[in-house]
Amino acid sequence: MAMSLPPENPFKLRWKRVRRGLAAALVTGMAGYFLLPWAVPWPDALNRPVPSGVRLTDRHGSPLRRLLAGSHRAGETLPLSEIPPFLIEATLAAEDHRFYSHGGIDPLALGRALRDGVQAGRSVSGASTITQQLVKLSHPRPRTWLTKVLEMLTARRVEMTWTKEQILEQYLARLDYGNLHRGPAAAAQGYFGKPLGDCSPAECAFLAGLPQAPTRLNPWRDATRPTKRQQWILERLQTLGRIDAATADRARAEPLRLRRHYGSFAAPHFADLMLQRAAGPEAAPPLEGDWRTSLDLNIQQVCEGSIADRLNRLNGRNVSQAAAVVIDNGTGEIRALVGSRDYEAAGTGQVNGATSRRSPGSALKPFTYLLALQQDLSPGTIIPDLPVEYMTATGLYRPQNYHHRAAGPVSLRTALANSLNLSAVRILESHGGPEALVTSLQTAGLTTLTKPATEYGLGLTIGGGEVTLLELTAAYSTLARLGRLIPLQFTPVPSGSMGQQVYDPDACWLLADILSDNNARARTFGTDSALRLPFPCAVKTGTSTDYRDNWAIGYNAAFTVGVWVGNFDNSPMRGVSGVTGAAPVFRDIFTWLDARYPSAWYERPPSIVEREVDPLTGLPRPAEWASRRPVVVEKFRRDLAPGGPDPDRYDPTGRVRLAPEYAAWLAGPENWLGTAAVAAAPSASGVTWQITSPLPGTTVLLDPDLPQGGKVLPLRVNPPTESVVWTSPSLKIDHHTALLIPGRHTLTARDPATGREVTTWVMVRRL
Repeated sequence: MAMSLPPENPFKLRWKRVRRGLAAALVTGMAGYFLLPWAVPWPDALNRPVPSGVRLTDRHGSPLRRLLAGSHRAGETLPLSEIPPFLIEATLAAEDHRFYSHGGIDPLALGRALRDGVQAGRSVSGASTITQQLVKLSHPRPRTWLTKVLEMLTARRVEMTWTKEQILEQYLARLDYGNLHRGPAAAAQGYFGKPLGDCSPAECAFLAGLPQAPTRLNPWRDATRPTKRQQWILERLQTLGRIDAATADRARAEPLRLRRHYGSFAAPHFADLMLQRAAGPEAAPPLEGDWRTSLDLNIQQVCEGSIADRLNRLNGRNVSQAAAVVIDNGTGEIRALVGSRDYEAAGTGQVNGATSRRSPGSALKPFTYLLALQQDLSPGTIIPDLPVEYMTATGLYRPQNYHHRAAGPVSLRTALANSLNLSAVRILESHGGPEALVTSLQTAGLTTLTKPATEYGLGLTIGGGEVTLLELTAAYSTLARLGRLIPLQFTPVPSGSMGQQVYDPDACWLLADILSDNNARARTFGTDSALRLPFPCAVKTGTSTDYRDNWAIGYNAAFTVGVWVGNFDNSPMRGVSGVTGAAPVFRDIFTWLDARYPSAWYERPPSIVEREVDPLTGLPRPAEWASRRPVVVEKFRRDLAPGGPDPDRYDPTGRVRLAPEYAAWLAGPENWLGTAAVAAAPSASGVTWQITSPLPGTTVLLDPDLPQGGKVLPLRVNPPTESVVWTSPSLKIDHHTALLIPGRHTLTARDPATGREVTTWVMVRRL
């Protein structure tokens, strides 16, 4: 007989089901809490360091500028040990005071948010923990309920992977504090102009309040809002027991001294140039991290200080701007670059005078004389510094010296050292013309001479083109390396780079010897000008037309320094030349450099020899005139050194016989030789003149706006010789004038006395 069990108590049955449900819910909840987070992907951004942007430093690590990382001025990612504890406590009080007691999701905060939302009928408060906010910062998504759930799960995974310290460290590094400042270090510098570690409790509380709403709490718009937020945080810290009343009261009473600060901003024109290079085809900087540049901030500050001081001394002379460049000759590194007097000045301060195209005046002359020294001339070669005319593609060209006087017979050393225009133009005309000079300058790295050489003409040697201070200083540094070209370097490079030999080293050595000779330039500059330094230094000045630009560029074996002074609006200065404007700045910089980085002068190469020569002939002095004629010791390349005296260069009384072309000069008021020289009589068989107008290949444009339509072409030889007869098979000749018609024409000059003929040709076109 079967026994029946008594029916189960319905209450117990219901309770068992509840317990089973609770157990299932608990298991499910625990599984969801600990297992489900592993199903969501790990934020990839958390695998990478916080973007720090690019921090430019000088060669010694001193900061120049911090650049944006994305859309922020990023600070450094600091370990918690380097962040003020008060800032950490203030941040936790403001954002998540139970941070250390929850696992990424705060149930109490979540419940409070739900309650407040139900009561208000809308979302009125957040419940995001710091870990959830870190997830949101690392992976922004559209704000939906699904996003919220994903962020909660991801926060759990982060909590199960990282320590609380790691989470808080990464969170602070990614926080937006407004005004492009990311991270507390950047914010401390941006709002208080000080390192984060120097911030007071009041300042820490102020910073901790900004991330809640960086735009609404922007202190530069309205300081009252972030200040109220700061006071609330101090009160909350006190309520939570994190600080005592006395600490809170002191922080509340402390006045905040906000100071707008964008971080380091040294060498701004150099930093701008780096950014331009990064945006161009050249090597770009890294996207983030420190970028050590070649600049030396100490040298930079010396240059800036000298420019400010010297321009102040020129007050009243309409001089407003200057620029300077310092190059390390051993490596090609830019050690200093100043682009203007004041980068912050309204209007023109951000114009970079170091990269602006300007007329160099006489600063190109050394490269003209280099052409001659590389070929057939020596420092002692006599140059006829006499008036001359040239017919060029752009018309008749009559160069003049700075003081409007011809110097007569001068050595190449004297002509270059005293910056004589007539001599420079003659040298260029006889050693390849403007084509050779343009090629030589382009070889040294000048990129601004882009026109055909004929458009520059012979006047290029005295400033008839545009260059930049940076490129011209780099070209001089090639001279300083005795002809070795090393490209400009913006970052540190190993020393000892061989470079490419582009100029003859012996010619460059002779050039340095001339440009460092203070006695040789005494005729124009005196013996005690700003160009006289207490150590050997090769230097050349330049002054453009109407004193619109002046330059001083020079070098020793260690450094090349270039200085430009003028006005960005191209207005003329009042009588300020290279020796009075740019040279004092040059002297300041080089004197400082030599005191700290002394450099031995160049050793004389074994291929260079010395000879005693007559300064009017460039040759050794005859023994019979030893007591009457002075001598100078001059340097020569061994293969060009004179062998002995030439007695025919003297008349029976010991006077120097100069070429016939000196006759007019000797008879005029500019003759400084007195009776020490005489012009030789024209030789019946020798070459005594040359055609100066027109030069072979001259292109003449017939312009109807000119008198007679520009059809009249003067025909000239030098020295002027009235007996010369001109003929042309295709042009009508009226004495010493040709009447032009379109086409290619040959002209011949014939001296009836000697039968000598010289031919030239021109191309005539209509405008």
